[in-house]
Amino acid sequence: MQCASWRKSKGWTQRELAARLGLKSPGRLSTLESGADKWPTDLAIALDRLSAGELPVATLRPDLHDVRVIPAAPEVSA
Repeated sequence: MQCASWRKSKGWTQRELAARLGLKSPGRLSTLESGADKWPTDLAIALDRLSAGELPVATLRPDLHDVRVIPAAPEVSA
């Protein structure tokens, strides 16, 4: 599954996903989703985490096929 189809399956707009990834512009996400630009490593890892592994780093960056993302630790409330 690619990013755009995964995002749409969640019912999110590019603006919503861009915000969740910390991007200032949904236009940047558009260039990444279209393949016009290569996913930066940090964003590929962030998307892997956000998708809980549904979009592994290797899907977005085949050159990073051996990268395994450790899930974010659950938040602990005091």
